Amino acid sequence: MKAILLFCVLLMAMDIAIAQTSLNTANKKPANEISPPKIQIEDPDWIDKKHMQEEALKIDKLFQSRLGTSVRHDLTDLNSLQRIIDNKLVEPGDYKRLQAMGIVLGNVMQADFPNALEWKVYSDELGRSRALCVRNTANCLFPITMLERRVESGIPPDVKKIYHEAILSMEKYLPQLPYGGGITYRLPR
Repeated sequence: MKAILLFCVLLMAMDIAIAQTSLNTANKKPANEISPPKIQIEDPDWIDKKHMQEEALKIDKLFQSRLGTSVRHDLTDLNSLQRIIDNKLVEPGDYKRLQAMGIVLGNVMQADFPNALEWKVYSDELGRSRALCVRNTANCLFPITMLERRVESGIPPDVKKIYHEAILSMEKYLPQLPYGGGITYRLPR
């Protein structure tokens, strides 16, 4: 009985050794290889657009009531967002308002690159998000959560630095000045 059991164990060991030779595994994926996530990028529907407009309007009202300015869709909005954060006018747990501030941040990015960046709905196995994507690609930024996650984590965000780092991460997809002059920004500096 022990001999038969030992024979079966040796036979199974040989099968495993044979199964893992380079000749018969060349076309198979390793067991630990992760398949790429399945993503879907679509145009926002009217509900998404309306929601984003309403959220940006809430931040405009906050700018007006607390800072005496409006959302302008230009670089001055970055200063206003920073003042809101520095003066702690939005609580760290107020994720809806923090995300609305991210929409304003994204709108500035889009205003700076209107022919390159567009709002999309990005869906993957983790869920559905609104993202600012490079046209005709799957390269996206997620400005809605860029401020929120830092504030909620207790990390005081530098809005201008976040803006510039996000833009630089997409540099190769953005319009360039001739002769290696760098990114062509639309908004005046």
